[in-house]
Amino acid sequence: MPGLEERTNECTDLILGSVVHACQDNSQRVRYYATESLFNVIKVLNTLALEHFFILFEILSSLSADVDVDVRSGAELLDKKLQSTIVGSINAGQFNADTCIPLFVRFLHIQNKQTKRLTLSWLQAFADQLIGAPLLEFLHLFLYDVFSMLADPSSNIHQPALTFLNSMLPKLWNKNEDFEDSATQNKVDFDKILQALVTAMEHPDPFVRKVAMYWVYRIVDEHMGGSKTLENTDEGSTRASIKTLQSNLYAASVSVRNALEHVLPGLLLSIGDTFKSRAAGKDLFFPDQSTHYLADLTNRCIQKSVREEGRLYVSHLSGFVVALREELETPGGLSSKNRYAKERKPYRMDVKPDGSGIESTGWFHNKDEDDDQDRIHENILSRLCALDWVVLLFQHVVPDTLKDEYANEFIMPIIRLLDDAPEVITLKSLEVLSKITVTKSSRFEMTPSLSATSSKNMLFQNTNKDLVNEEAGNFQTHPMTDANATYALGVLDADEKCRLSRNREVFASLINSHAKRPSSLPSLPRIVKHMCALQPPEFVFISFGLELDAFVMNTVSHRAETVASESKDDRTIRHEDMIVFQNLHFASNFAQVLSNVFLTCKETERLRNLVKGSIGHRGNTTRDERKVQIFHILLKTFAHHPVAAISFCLWCRAFRTAATYIHKIDPLDLDLSFFIELDQLIEFIERPLFRDLHLSMLDCDDNPALEGSGAMLYRVLKSILMVLPQSTAYRILQQRLLSVARFRQSAVYLQGMPSVEIRGTNTEIFVHRILEVRRLHCDAKWRYIRSESLEVSGVPTYEAVDSDAGRRSWLGYSSQQEERKGRDKIREHFKVTNGGESSLDGYQGLHKVGHFSPDEKDEIDIGKGRYESTVKDASKDIDTLKWKEVWAEGNDAES
Repeated sequence: MPGLEERTNECTDLILGSVVHACQDNSQRVRYYATESLFNVIKVLNTLALEHFFILFEILSSLSADVDVDVRSGAELLDKKLQSTIVGSINAGQFNADTCIPLFVRFLHIQNKQTKRLTLSWLQAFADQLIGAPLLEFLHLFLYDVFSMLADPSSNIHQPALTFLNSMLPKLWNKNEDFEDSATQNKVDFDKILQALVTAMEHPDPFVRKVAMYWVYRIVDEHMGGSKTLENTDEGSTRASIKTLQSNLYAASVSVRNALEHVLPGLLLSIGDTFKSRAAGKDLFFPDQSTHYLADLTNRCIQKSVREEGRLYVSHLSGFVVALREELETPGGLSSKNRYAKERKPYRMDVKPDGSGIESTGWFHNKDEDDDQDRIHENILSRLCALDWVVLLFQHVVPDTLKDEYANEFIMPIIRLLDDAPEVITLKSLEVLSKITVTKSSRFEMTPSLSATSSKNMLFQNTNKDLVNEEAGNFQTHPMTDANATYALGVLDADEKCRLSRNREVFASLINSHAKRPSSLPSLPRIVKHMCALQPPEFVFISFGLELDAFVMNTVSHRAETVASESKDDRTIRHEDMIVFQNLHFASNFAQVLSNVFLTCKETERLRNLVKGSIGHRGNTTRDERKVQIFHILLKTFAHHPVAAISFCLWCRAFRTAATYIHKIDPLDLDLSFFIELDQLIEFIERPLFRDLHLSMLDCDDNPALEGSGAMLYRVLKSILMVLPQSTAYRILQQRLLSVARFRQSAVYLQGMPSVEIRGTNTEIFVHRILEVRRLHCDAKWRYIRSESLEVSGVPTYEAVDSDAGRRSWLGYSSQQEERKGRDKIREHFKVTNGGESSLDGYQGLHKVGHFSPDEKDEIDIGKGRYESTVKDASKDIDTLKWKEVWAEGNDAES
């Protein structure tokens, strides 16, 4: 009938609207017939399906999830008809697939299982039946949602999802330029696809992580596995090879390479995934291969490409650095952001994403801290891989001009790994630090021998001169300078010099890190031992010494600046005093650790043999001078701990230095810890390591006053014995000294030894170094004690404390010349009394002190007549005492 078709078209929208409205009716029978009617409408009027596809798909999703079985069966028929209509229209060019993708992405987020299954069936139909694979362009939009469906315990959900993924993956291996040409609209964005896969690698379900890692492995292997090798040639040929390689790379390969910086975090996370499935049900997907195995294959493939084409990845270097630092700096690594997964039962859909609320089967991130130990092995594997990447990028990607900056990016993150780290992590971290801080060509100074007192050395020191003896005018360059360190390290061979770091940044960072966390000091011996195995121990100990001295000086200078500022107050000064005390206490503990490693570890045996007897058996060659310089540097380092300084002097046979220091030791150093460590030193001396000292006490030297003489060794041990309290160590050392005492007396080594004068000698310099460091510690300890008192403290400074002036004032001397004059008179008196011997040899000289006659008392003018007043006061006290005795006797007689 003419015009009937036109009038029918005007009613199609009304017909469709009424049918759609009936599909939402409360009656199950009405919904069933409405579904059948909708099927007939789409069958007759195909254009309605194209025009109102969004409405029809939403109605279809609600019908497929209906509670009535008949309605759901009718919805399946409707689904097949609508699919065939839409797919045919897309292939015929009447409908665009791009308009369907946003709808599918939205419905994949819906929690209803039937809705997800329906949407996935449409995606599968598009993937199998559409021409040209248009889904590849939008794959990254819904890829993670499909991977999440793999975690569903229902086989009706995860099996279709796995089938869809298996059908889509081979299409990504295609290396044709058909869909990658700039003139074609369909392009595969591998960057976004790989980012979606990395997100899937963080899923709590192990099966999801495994399938995602398999996708990454196949994509990387297909598009990067067959790369060409760039040989090491000259710069011109290298640039030509890079251009040739870039021209041979197809679009998919370039896209995958550009996405590697986003793949690396997921790769590190999967390297540490050690889960092994014990179920025989769902994990039929490569059951013999684990996620860790697939990640390891992928890592090898990518690292091979980076080694061969390193210069192509320079533009992506910042992304690699961010990913590696995130793994190294995050406590627990990247796996800490994805808590250890835990499986729960029974299944409920209203469970929260973290597994809380109503429990559900499946894998959820655990919030408990009890499983931290289970992730230790995972963290080890991930961090070992990250450390390998740090070295790989440094050697093959980082340009020479950026190597220093690149190394500085990772020094502190790697050092933080050393806190309570397993042995393998510690060793690997130190190995990486040694590789990224050592240049290929040695930068060691190749100039002729640089003397410690040369004019060039003055350029390296902070102060021009270091005053040792003001009276004698003895000036000495400070040992803790770069020039002195360079001169001392001249003892190394050329091969050893090539193993030195370009700077001491690692050592400074280690000191600062342990200073902030003193609780990590127990792990320091292991770190120092491994560092001595990777680099020359001479360089390690000298570098630690210089950086520890810089750390202490910075602390002291910061306090001086605070005290000199105008905004200071009593609270600020007390706080600064506490910081100085804590940092110096840390320096003391640090020096003790270095001393223990120096004396006990096998890795430091070469350094021990080098400096052994370097002071007592000193030669005249340049090598001997360098050994003395090493001793000078290390002595100032060990001086932060008094027992460490004494033991180091004994090892290097600097006996006179040790004896002089013990006689000048500050009373604040004589605390309980000092006596305990001194006991340990005595026990250590009895071991075979110090066996040569026992025989050295029997040496008959021509000059007993030398540093390494047997008489001086006897004097050191005797001084230690006098300092020790009555203990087991005291008796051990006493028996040792008594066994050689008769020999020493017969040889007249001590009684007949002339006056030992150290002024102007190296002994004076060495003793000054020890006393200088110990004065810092004692002053800080005293200020810390005073800061805890309730008394308002002033603003003391290091320069304001003059112990000599205080002593002269207390004794009654008005000036230094008057004190010197009194000392000379006392020496003259001892010469007359002791038959020409003028010196008091410590405790040995106590029996030589005679009594002054009344005439001699008048001759010695001590304290401007205060001695006479003291005698008069004493005589008054004696008369009072006699009167009390008479008074007591009288009382007894009366009674």
